[in-house]
Amino acid sequence: MVLYEGDGNVVRQRTESTSKEVARPCGELARLEARPAGLLAWCRSASPDRAELRLISIPDGRVTALASDTIASASADVSPDGRSVAAFRTGDCPMPAPVCQTRAVLIDVANKTEREILPSGYPLGATLAWTTLGLTLFQPECAEAGCAGVGDKGGTFVWDGSAFKRWSELRFVASAGSWTLLERMRSFSDRSAPRSVVIRDAQGERTLSAGHALAISDSGEALVWIPGPALLMRFAPDGRVLWQAEFEGTVLKMVGFDALIAASPASKIELYDLKRMLRFPIDARFAVAGVVR
Repeated sequence: MVLYEGDGNVVRQRTESTSKEVARPCGELARLEARPAGLLAWCRSASPDRAELRLISIPDGRVTALASDTIASASADVSPDGRSVAAFRTGDCPMPAPVCQTRAVLIDVANKTEREILPSGYPLGATLAWTTLGLTLFQPECAEAGCAGVGDKGGTFVWDGSAFKRWSELRFVASAGSWTLLERMRSFSDRSAPRSVVIRDAQGERTLSAGHALAISDSGEALVWIPGPALLMRFAPDGRVLWQAEFEGTVLKMVGFDALIAASPASKIELYDLKRMLRFPIDARFAVAGVVR
């Protein structure tokens, strides 16, 4: 397992035994995300809610500038082949509305051209990601003012090359083998709002538990985080609990099925190896972190 972390303007690669510099993509990093095609780096700009987006190739550390003035807080993702990046940009700013709208674009990495794939609007809480479904947009249903995810506008949508087509009213989380992991959720702004974890195979769907769906294995075992009682739980496909462990913190991201990055109540970031039941601290100075295998 390899950890990529950013400290100021330096991105480093770290294993359990070594640490080395990979790249210096910009003056100051705001965020770093590890992807199979490389590392996505958000570089701080003069505006607090904006950042330039750059791609760091692994292992050579070559830095490619993708876009300026992207929205730092919104999701962006690079395709598995490294040729395209989907990202949110600022849309129209109609007056007297208090906030500007958002639009989504598809950026060609080679020639830096952009294609608009989601028109200007208020897709609050929406996320873009390349998944096993393809380029995927998730828009939660919600009751917040201006939210676009109401009725058939909420759910998981998949890009077909010309438009996003609705795939399900549920949130797609992951798939492995013949299994699909989903969430039934509504509000995007309230992390404590109830969610239901659902698994699906050729035989149909089963609701496992309330909580946050994290990962699923080829055999249909599902990992679920339950914030209320602060538990990590592993479920068998038939709903049986295989194991559970107390977990005080916030899950930030999964790394496959057996590792995760989490923030502890003491504001520390740690890498959890669930296979060996070990945990490794990530220096609190690091603003961002990502993991690849």
